[in-house]
Amino acid sequence: MSRPVRARQAALEAARRIVRRQGASHLTYEELARESGITRGGITYHFPTKEDLLRALVEADLKAWDVASVEQAPLRADASPEIEGHVRCSLGAHATGVGDLVAGLLSAASTDPVLLGIVREHEQRRFSDWVWDDAGLLRYLALLAAEGAFWRSYFQLPPSDGAVDERLHALIERLLAQSRGAPTCKK
Repeated sequence: MSRPVRARQAALEAARRIVRRQGASHLTYEELARESGITRGGITYHFPTKEDLLRALVEADLKAWDVASVEQAPLRADASPEIEGHVRCSLGAHATGVGDLVAGLLSAASTDPVLLGIVREHEQRRFSDWVWDDAGLLRYLALLAAEGAFWRSYFQLPPSDGAVDERLHALIERLLAQSRGAPTCKK
């Protein structure tokens, strides 16, 4: 990895730490220089504006989430392994540390809602080839349930009982299994 690439990555990692700790509104070039050890000039070389920095942070977090989802995907050619990976990643996000990725996105979007456009475009690409038959709808329902479970856990909303979570995760996994055998609808 070349020096400029390392500096860019170090700046992004430092920005992520600041955003997690204090929120995106506290992300300044001065704070980033202190946190990263990179000069302000070095930071602005890679990120001329704070918006560029936040955009890069959101894009990096989405990419990391996609990589983690692929790692959680089943080793099968049928159905939609990437969606199953996303579901499993959502259900185990706190255990794998992936849940921390959304902190930057949530904070950045609250500061600059335009950044949600990056997420919308990402989701549009993900669902562009989606088949909305019965199996696709069941997979989507499992995805929505997993994402809802993730957010409830992220915000520490009740019920936060481990036994309930285990049963809920098992039910979502059964829904995924059911989607693999679901008939296609004629609509």
